[in-house]
This record gives sequence, structure tokens and C-alpha cells, in this order.
Amino acid sequence: MNRAARQWVSWSVLAVVVLATLAVGTFGDDEPAGADERARSLKAGVQCPVCNGQNVLESNAPVATLIREEIDRRIDDGWSDAEINGLLVETYGEFVLLTPSGSGLTGLVWVLPVAALAAGTAGMGIAFARWRDQSEPGGPSDEDRRLVAEARELARASGV
Repeated sequence: MNRAARQWVSWSVLAVVVLATLAVGTFGDDEPAGADERARSLKAGVQCPVCNGQNVLESNAPVATLIREEIDRRIDDGWSDAEINGLLVETYGEFVLLTPSGSGLTGLVWVLPVAALAAGTAGMGIAFARWRDQSEPGGPSDEDRRLVAEARELARASGV
């Protein structure tokens, strides 16, 4: 296998690994196993409506206590995380979720950095490949050989 084919295979394997990692991270199991763990995760992802940047899990505000109780009640009733988050968004607005949804304009917040990283990596790879191709010696030209022959002739003539 020649060098170009080995490089192509290496880059392909790297791309598959990166895409698989992103897929697992993006589409992995979003709901924790136990009800207590689910409740804790949901409460940590919901912002207290009256506190500045604090989640309802850590807040002592009365409204945070009500939201924690509501989350516990909905989990006991068998609601999914998406249904509970939907109810909270209906009640308090989109800002209540500390992790924005991946759709619409907020989806760009998640996609653009990954796309910029991929484009930058690809650009650097192309630039390095071009730089390497330009820096590889191509052997001496006829002009180089002529100059070396003249230098040797001068050295012999001068006795060096």
C-alpha cells in the first residue's frame, strides 16, 4: 500500500471515530436510570425563575421548591423528561431550561462551533499537505549541476 493510500485510510478511520464519538455524545441515553437520579438531573437543568443563573436543585427560593416538588410529582406519574421540560417551558418560558434545545436558532449554538472546528482542521490538513509537497526535494536541476561543475573547475584551477 503506497503512502497516499495509507494516509487516506488513516484519515478515514479518524473521521469515523470522531463521528461515532459525536453520535454517542449527542444521541446517547439522555434519561438517567433511577427516578432519584432522573429527578436530580432534571432539577439541575432547570433555572430558578427568580434566582440569577441558579438551578432549582441548589436554590432555596419558594418557587424553586415548588418546581422541585412538581418535577418529583411528574416523575412519579410516569412523565418523560421531555414532557416535564415541555411543561416547565409552557409555564415559565424557554429561559427556564439551562440546556437550550437543539432545534431552530439555538441549534446553531451547538452546530457552528463543531463546523468551525471541522473546517479549521480540514484547512490545516490541506495547508500542511501543500507545504509538505512544496518542501520535498525534487533533486538537483541541470542548472544546479552546471553550477557545481563550474565550482569544482574553479577549485581545481586555483589549487584548492
